[in-house]
Amino acid sequence: MAFASYIKNKEDFANGSTAKRVNLLSSDFTEKNIGAAFTSYAEYQLYLTVQVVYSLQVVSGNKSVSGSTAGLTQISFSGITDSSASIYGLDDAFVPIPMGGMVFNFFGTNYSNSITWNTNNALIFGTTFNGHIVSVSNVTANAILLGNYDRLCISLYYSNTITSDYSITTLLVTFCDYYTNLGTPTYKYQIRLIRENKGALRQFVEVCVISSPPSPGYSSNPLVSYPSGTGGGGAPIDSSGYFIDSTKNSPYNITNGTVSCLNPCGSTFSTASPSAGTSFIFSSDSTGSSWTFTNNSYINV
Repeated sequence: MAFASYIKNKEDFANGSTAKRVNLLSSDFTEKNIGAAFTSYAEYQLYLTVQVVYSLQVVSGNKSVSGSTAGLTQISFSGITDSSASIYGLDDAFVPIPMGGMVFNFFGTNYSNSITWNTNNALIFGTTFNGHIVSVSNVTANAILLGNYDRLCISLYYSNTITSDYSITTLLVTFCDYYTNLGTPTYKYQIRLIRENKGALRQFVEVCVISSPPSPGYSSNPLVSYPSGTGGGGAPIDSSGYFIDSTKNSPYNITNGTVSCLNPCGSTFSTASPSAGTSFIFSSDSTGSSWTFTNNSYINV
């Protein structure tokens, strides 16, 4: 374990000299890491109290990713029920996400083998629903919405990483809009579910926008236009004729499926999609119950 500074020997204190901070070389770190002996008792005491502790941090700035599939595994769509089959990709379907043993807690429940990607751009925790429901409302499901709209999923890749400090499931999703650009062009997001395995056990959902769709998706914001217009009472409806939840201020959102959409983004993505080359974070406590949003940010791992 590396340490910040050390005392050469106890005589430094006996003769009244001042302990000084030492600039260590990379070789010094290597030697200590392989078990080199301490030069004094004081050095050992300092090792015990000034260890470098790794911590996940939300970093200000945008994380640019290439969208390469290197190191990722493609999820097969074979056998997945598609409510509205399309030759271009999955439409109105749920794709199981392999978590590789990682556990993610969402509103007090641990999930490891029942997280799915809804092809209308939403992460679903637990029970799925009628695939024809395009706009996920406050009571549809436990969900994290990432541009919820009438989309098609073209491909989905994943990887899993678990260390003593953290667990990560990475997704690379390619999609298109059913109404505005069926088939091409396509858009791409890298999504990472991250959980600390030590300390506070915080959780993060990091989204890196590689290429961005023209429409942010479905919300109750009146400035967003919908393929099917509005219902008889003037309330917005989605492309399947379902009314859009009035508590849903943005298609980038979080809901526990029972009360209301949390709207952590406010109106940030209500009328415009996040720009290509940007990234943002949803952060929570260990139980996935207290969610915050940080735009133009990423996690330092």
